[in-house]
Amino acid sequence: MSQPGPARRKPRRLHHEEVGLQIAPMIDVTLLLLFFFMLSGKLTKNAKLMRIRVPQADASLVPENTSEREVINIDAAGAWFCGDQAVSTTELVARLRQRFSNHPPLKLQVRADAETPASRIKELMALAAEAGALEVVYGVAKP
Repeated sequence: MSQPGPARRKPRRLHHEEVGLQIAPMIDVTLLLLFFFMLSGKLTKNAKLMRIRVPQADASLVPENTSEREVINIDAAGAWFCGDQAVSTTELVARLRQRFSNHPPLKLQVRADAETPASRIKELMALAAEAGALEVVYGVAKP
């Protein structure tokens, strides 16, 4: 009599789920990026809304990209503003240094009133150089 051999198992069939592209998370990320850029663009525009009568210049050029610039406004009396908030000299230097350490290189856009004393603009240039400013652009209007 022959002995029964080892029992053979039937091979199990594995069910594979089909991998698909999940579009909902991609839409979420896209919307978040859209909101971020819309809000950051508005913050930059608000800094330029301060009522300053910039000087006129015939040969003025508009920089290609002004989105990464720190906007500094100087009113007719010579007061400094980061955006539309008045700042003292020490606050301005601290803010510029912080901006340089967080997001180098430091690029500035200066919007000075046409009546601003030249000594205040010269002082701002010295502070910007001390903080490590790489590039300074002055806001002017075409006549």
